[in-house]
Amino acid sequence: MIRRILFILFIFMLIALLGVWLLQGGVQKIKSAAQSISDPIGFLFGTGSSTGTMITLPWQIEMPQGADLSEYTEGSNGTDQNQTPADRYADIASQYNTIKQDVVDAKTFGTPSPYRGKVTIQGTGSANESDPKLEYIELHASSANTSPVEMAGWSLQSAVTGLRVRIPPAASLFYMGVVNPVHELSPDPDARVIINSGMSPVGVSFRENICTGYLQQFQNFSPDLNRACPSPQDALPLTAENIQRYGDACLDFVPSLSRCTFPDKTLPSDLSFACKTFIVNTLSYNGCVNMYLYKPSFYIDLWRIYLGYGRELWRNTHDVIRLLDADGRTVDVLTY
Repeated sequence: MIRRILFILFIFMLIALLGVWLLQGGVQKIKSAAQSISDPIGFLFGTGSSTGTMITLPWQIEMPQGADLSEYTEGSNGTDQNQTPADRYADIASQYNTIKQDVVDAKTFGTPSPYRGKVTIQGTGSANESDPKLEYIELHASSANTSPVEMAGWSLQSAVTGLRVRIPPAASLFYMGVVNPVHELSPDPDARVIINSGMSPVGVSFRENICTGYLQQFQNFSPDLNRACPSPQDALPLTAENIQRYGDACLDFVPSLSRCTFPDKTLPSDLSFACKTFIVNTLSYNGCVNMYLYKPSFYIDLWRIYLGYGRELWRNTHDVIRLLDADGRTVDVLTY
């Protein structure tokens, strides 16, 4: 009885395996494999070849293939075969020194800011000057920036002395003789920022424009301001109306004046009152601003920031100065 049951079970399993094999396309696979055999007799005796897939029976299990490790075997690419022990030691030493320097640089830099690369410190500037009026650091907003960089709460810090100073707000439009409204610094792409340690010669940090060269005539700035003022002759072109209003002597005198220079000497007596009034009201900083304020090229992408200290802030010999964002993370670092 038991033999009969086992026999029936064996027949059932055989039929089941055959059914699975047929469902998986066994016949079609044999047909395809047979068509790919170029030498059937040789194939039966193990000397032929087949370009198709191997024939497998329903109960045969395909052996798994391991990962291809040939590229990791020593000398597989030919680079290590000719290396001497001294060469290998030199390579290891070089890699170690590189890693060691990376660690030192990371410690010097500190925690990177998401603004890293958007604003950078340009060279050493004059950070090692002893006079705070001459001591400055220059920043540059990347030309790849797509919008102004909001620098509210940013600061400069010496990693050597621990001194940290906040970058103050500035006036985007400066006027002489008035209290100028200020706002947090936000340089446009490709703009420069000169951060001076001393007091502002005009009492406030400001953005340069095509008229700020007039300020250099009576104040000292480090570095010098741009002297890109419009020509005096541009302010008083030779027209019939101007000749009638200001006179011939005025049209001869004004072109002789230098750019960015207010005529501080006594004006010639042959100038008309209208001409003298025009010169006083126009060929000065405020007069220049009033005349050219709405010119598209009026503003210059250069900010003058003054930290307001009466002493030097950065060491003269060596220092590590970090530019920090509002969260105290490092945007860039100057090492000298």
